Amino acid sequence: MNKSFIVFNAFLLLFIFLAGGIHKILNFKETVNSLETQINTIKMDPIFIIAIIITIIYFYIILNLQIYNKNQNLYLFLLSIISITLIGIPFLVLVKKYLSLQAFISLIYNIIICGVIGLLIFGSLIILYSLYSSMYQNYAYVATIGLATFIAMTILIFHFPTNKKEIISFTKNLSIFGGLMILSQQFVRHI
Repeated sequence: MNKSFIVFNAFLLLFIFLAGGIHKILNFKETVNSLETQINTIKMDPIFIIAIIITIIYFYIILNLQIYNKNQNLYLFLLSIISITLIGIPFLVLVKKYLSLQAFISLIYNIIICGVIGLLIFGSLIILYSLYSSMYQNYAYVATIGLATFIAMTILIFHFPTNKKEIISFTKNLSIFGGLMILSQQFVRHI
């Protein structure tokens, strides 16, 4: 397949992340406040907990199929980061609910948004560069899985499907998630 065609279409998929990263930089405080507001509204009901567990199991199965036999260290690293990240949602909800550590929680939100900005911008750029140059395939794979994890988190925190107003955003993000998982296949061959 034509490399320019692949890079251009990947850019179309990744543009939302690049633009989102720039938007988060320009509106940093509002982004942090929005995250905090959403975390505060999460209800730790069984459906939400099951959704987190299913998401972790999904990544476990996909990573197991894609890279376990090729690179076990990368497999363990990604699975650990994804699990910790997804388990971090209920952790933040519970810490916020039962402990009054506002300064600590605010610091965590700021660090999370800084990490998200880095992932959105630099992750997208490394994927595009890797597609164009065929270099840094491992990093591009990690970035692709990282962006997919970000989308999973976005669905869980902001666009959970039990909220009827979020169904369109849920399906949009689910489609982007699927596109990222297909894109990750581009890099699996080189791991």
